[in-house]
Amino acid sequence: MIAKLYVSYAADFLAVALMIWQLFRMRKLPAQKEPLKQYFQRLSLVVLIMSVLHLLGSYAALQMGGMSAEDYGKLYDPNEPWVWVVVAAYIIDIFLTTVFLYMWISFLSWSLFEDRDFIRRKFWLGFTPLIISAVVTGVAIPMAVLSEQGFVFYVVAVVVFFIIRILYFLFGLWLLREYKRQNGYLRFFNPWVFFIPVFAGFILQDVFELGFSALGATLGIVLIYNSIMAEQNYMDPHTDFYSMKFVGYLKKLIDKKRYDPCSAMIFTLNSPGEMQEFSELLKKQLPKNCEPILHSDREIVVLTSVDERGPLAMVIEDVKAVSEVGTGCSLRKKTETAVEFMERVL
Repeated sequence: MIAKLYVSYAADFLAVALMIWQLFRMRKLPAQKEPLKQYFQRLSLVVLIMSVLHLLGSYAALQMGGMSAEDYGKLYDPNEPWVWVVVAAYIIDIFLTTVFLYMWISFLSWSLFEDRDFIRRKFWLGFTPLIISAVVTGVAIPMAVLSEQGFVFYVVAVVVFFIIRILYFLFGLWLLREYKRQNGYLRFFNPWVFFIPVFAGFILQDVFELGFSALGATLGIVLIYNSIMAEQNYMDPHTDFYSMKFVGYLKKLIDKKRYDPCSAMIFTLNSPGEMQEFSELLKKQLPKNCEPILHSDREIVVLTSVDERGPLAMVIEDVKAVSEVGTGCSLRKKTETAVEFMERVL
């Protein structure tokens, strides 16, 4: 047991260090990424609290000579403060993992569907398990210390939390499935780099009593953040449109049959100095699933999946109504491959 505590101690120290590093690196995000920054800050702070709590619980258990869950209510005097610290730290830590997953679901709702209030509207499906978790936490802590069946209450709490977290995991997978069904391939968002380390951390902690839940959550946050921020490598920092480097990425998607452009809209400015203002106007007019690429300092090529000229003409007219700009559109020829079409318009 003492060996497990030292391993958990090391894992939590690593989680704290990684989480502090993650919080500092997010400070460099541009102003337009403020909502993303806020979500990741909240997730990171919850994990940081989890790490500190588990560190405190491990330290208290070491002070008790290696106290384990099986010892609750059997070997120690409930008047001993360290007993309460151990039990409270471990059970609250497990509760916070449930809070963490709830916040992850909220983040998914926003990042995938731009819907901040999805969980609130789906109250019984989303928020009720969190209320149950809070009640179980409040009951399990005193019962685990004061009852002779303290270990039983601890096991019941762990099982309840495990079931609720599985429900949140499944709910998150359902959201991802719905997005993929409606929008196709999910770019710059690899959910498995989050799910695998987080789920593995929960298993190691709940089943094997190794405090890896905070480290697993930390790795999940860091890796999904890296996945999302990979898109920035292809963005022009001044317009927030894709740079020409993005064309190479799209060609790789075409090779994997995950992208199939059918048309393009071309917008040409009179001078490069107009690009900053025009880019803001164009963002408001473009529908989703378009790829605005900065072809030169005066020209933007917008790749789309539309295979008819009518919808393109409507968007172009809307843009011309708010800005004096040269426009044009091009449909992919029946004899052209997707790559040949992109090379023609770009």
